[in-house]
Amino acid sequence: MHLLFISSNRIGDALINLQVLNKYIRNNRKNIEITLVSGSLPLPLYDDYNMIKKRVILTKRKYNLHWWDLYKELSKDKYDEIIDFRSSLISYFLRTKKRKIFKMKRLQNIYRQIHEHFETDINRDFKILTDRVRNIFPKSNYACIAPFSNWPPKEWPTDKYIDVCKYLISKGVNKIYILGSAEESSKFEFFSNALASNVINRCGKQHILNDYGLLSKARLFIGNDSSMMHMAALSKTPSVCLFGPTNDKIYFPEIFSHCHLVRSSESYEDLVKRTNNYSLNNCLMGDVNYNQVIEKIDLILNA
Repeated sequence: MHLLFISSNRIGDALINLQVLNKYIRNNRKNIEITLVSGSLPLPLYDDYNMIKKRVILTKRKYNLHWWDLYKELSKDKYDEIIDFRSSLISYFLRTKKRKIFKMKRLQNIYRQIHEHFETDINRDFKILTDRVRNIFPKSNYACIAPFSNWPPKEWPTDKYIDVCKYLISKGVNKIYILGSAEESSKFEFFSNALASNVINRCGKQHILNDYGLLSKARLFIGNDSSMMHMAALSKTPSVCLFGPTNDKIYFPEIFSHCHLVRSSESYEDLVKRTNNYSLNNCLMGDVNYNQVIEKIDLILNA
């Protein structure tokens, strides 16, 4: 089977739709060859998928010329099936026996939408396929925190995260790994100054799939709405997911019992109005309740 899989340009969205790629691999076992279309940022997620024979990076160009470039590249082949998460017209012009073009329904949870539309298996398809070397971390008494974001309004204040780290240490957690991108590594000093050797900087230090391996053995994860939150959900790590000016009804991994939601007391709709059309760069997560976060942590640690 030759599958054309057109994924997303964003890491978080690519993680959510991996469930579909995994289903096709599971159902076809060794009899599958995949052509992948992806943005450059999520591409490392697929590094251990050896059944992907061709990787095409979709880079935006003026006047939508990237679609013409993509058509020229993809039209060389014929496919058994096309899965398109970009809801693009290009899938209608390629040679294939079957096509499924996913169109997101507004205000419905994206995890559940994709799961129900493609009939994926919650236990077997929600994961990242990785080589064994990614899972070298022993199950241990550590936590993972992803306190940073590419958009400041959805970052919980750093001092609140530091207080949470201190609480975790008081409850016997030995180490806390701070996860993020290489660009966010400079912010780690706030944690090291307050917590010394109890915290370890993993911001951009390893391949993203190694971070997935680290997450899969952690006692718990705490973080904002981010790609790391979605990765923690797929790793089946008990997670406390913090939301404010992003829509938890759409992006919270509600399909998993191991994910726990804490959101700001102010509604998503009201917070978005304060972002000045998403141009605001100030924190809007200040009223995410610390005690509610601690309650979720206790629920996980005492399970």
